[in-house]
Amino acid sequence: NYYKNKNFSSNSQNSLIIGQGVKITGSIIAENEVIIQGTIDGDIDCNHVTINKGGIVKGKIKTENMNVEGRIEGELNINSILHIKKEGKVSGKIEYGTIQIDEGGRLLGDINSNEKSLESKNKEGEWKALWF
Repeated sequence: NYYKNKNFSSNSQNSLIIGQGVKITGSIIAENEVIIQGTIDGDIDCNHVTINKGGIVKGKIKTENMNVEGRIEGELNINSILHIKKEGKVSGKIEYGTIQIDEGGRLLGDINSNEKSLESKNKEGEWKALWF
């Protein structure tokens, strides 16, 4: 059986794939990966988002990791790695842990690193500790 050999099963290890030509309006909540080749107008909350070439997303995204080869516009909260590939375009309010932008990738908007906010919180905590 092909699926047994490839370790496919009906549990949370599977990815959700939004195929080319498919348009979804609304929210997506998934435990694992969402792969976008079509268009989404709405919010996504999952562990990993991949926006393939030709994929378009407008909305809020909350995820651990994101790879972008298509286009996204909105409010992004990426806890770990944001990787913008050669033809990827990302715009909006963006928070990320670490970022990688390949040559040709584009990033535009209100951009903040989660690490900086953690560092400032730690410094504030240390500063307050000095006064007590």
